[in-house]
Amino acid sequence: MTPKKLQLLAASKDPTISQVLQEIDPEQWSVVLFDTPERIFSAQVTHPNFLLLDESVTGSNYLSLIKRVRKRFPAVDIMVVGGPKSDDLRISEKRDGVDGYFERPLEPVPLKAAVDHRLALARLKAEAEIVGRSPVMEEIFEVILQVAPTEVPILIEGESGTGKDVIAQAVHNASRRRDGPFIAINCASLAEGVLESELFGHEKGAFTGAVSQRAGVFEQAHRGTIFLDEVADMSPNMQVRLLRVLESGEVLRVGGVKSFKVDVRVIAATNRTLSAAVAQGSFRQDLYYRLKGVSFYLPPLRERSEDIPLMVDYFIRRANAVHHKDVKGIDRDAVKAIVDNPWPGNVRELRNLIDTAVVLSPGGRISLEVVGPRLADGQSPESSLLPVPLHRSKDEAEREMIYASILALHHDVREILAMLRRQQVGGPLDALSEVHSTGASAAAPVQNLAHLERSAIAGALRVSAGNRRRAADMLGISERTLYRKIKEYGLV
Repeated sequence: MTPKKLQLLAASKDPTISQVLQEIDPEQWSVVLFDTPERIFSAQVTHPNFLLLDESVTGSNYLSLIKRVRKRFPAVDIMVVGGPKSDDLRISEKRDGVDGYFERPLEPVPLKAAVDHRLALARLKAEAEIVGRSPVMEEIFEVILQVAPTEVPILIEGESGTGKDVIAQAVHNASRRRDGPFIAINCASLAEGVLESELFGHEKGAFTGAVSQRAGVFEQAHRGTIFLDEVADMSPNMQVRLLRVLESGEVLRVGGVKSFKVDVRVIAATNRTLSAAVAQGSFRQDLYYRLKGVSFYLPPLRERSEDIPLMVDYFIRRANAVHHKDVKGIDRDAVKAIVDNPWPGNVRELRNLIDTAVVLSPGGRISLEVVGPRLADGQSPESSLLPVPLHRSKDEAEREMIYASILALHHDVREILAMLRRQQVGGPLDALSEVHSTGASAAAPVQNLAHLERSAIAGALRVSAGNRRRAADMLGISERTLYRKIKEYGLV
């Protein structure tokens, strides 16, 4: 993996600081040294990743300067070099936006170590696209830097939508395995037989349709990282098989007679409290301790609301790039309403809201009138975020989105079928074929929307073994909408 070059700004006249900056890897960082802090706001500076600020060139008003920097570049990591300060003053200045502090007199070696540490944190956030400066997130970043270079297994717990997959990717990116594969698999989305084949592979003739050998995820991720999402939803039999692989480091393909060694690091995640699942008897205690070398609790957005304005700024810039828009920012009352929202869907829900708001904002800024109606107000987060087209009722818009989801599902199923036939994997092929058969021609969905909608929902329920949450995820609609459609079509 070739590292992306990031931007470091430094405002200083101190020769020791200049010496340290000359030793920074030019392949990873573009270093710009200013002799006056006002040049930080020059036009050529867009979105810096790190700012090293020498207090001696700013005078006593450097906190006001930092507030201006924070307003212009909300997510930049700031380290200040200055005179001795009390712990209380440092804590106060951290609240004002100072991420790190180094006291004079300056010694090149410890200063270089301190700068390198802050640079590593800034790179970690930038590569994984993690936005957050709250104390709990800073603590998580610090732990990632400590554990990533090791081989210890990691367990990530947190609500849906908090970004557990992003943290897993960040660990991989900061590890010695970063040049190896990173493969993620959702344990809740696959039936037991399919999951077993996906993880461990199968031999020719292992089951009906297995006409050739196939490598599993553990084999594909050799010398890399496997991310097992929603690991708590594994069946007891799969838990036993996974434990055996973790203990022995060897994989036996389905239908195989000879095992082989694999070198992988496992990162697991769940939206449940795994220790509670152990206490309830639904998850093996020995597997729990195998997975829980180091554990992270990724807090919901409502527990780190100070990060929300930074995320809003980041998501606006990202949505501008994706949708070719030029939204300049967001009004203060709109930000307040967003911060005060409970965010049951967490970061994923916030990202979807800003994405919709950027598309629907006619002017240069996002207003409260745009985001207000789409904030949770006793509705499911998915329904409140529907990008309702102008001059259409909500029911019409919802039906249009379901229709679009069905067409997308029809396309995805065709691709899945083609992939399964190429890989010659059996199992749920018949069930998927049944879903696919409801849309045999391009014209059929247009002519028989209600029939196609009913068939797609019925097929998703069969593929998910009746699990309505998974079926809703497959269809790209909310559980609330799915329940209503099940009742409407008599699919009880």
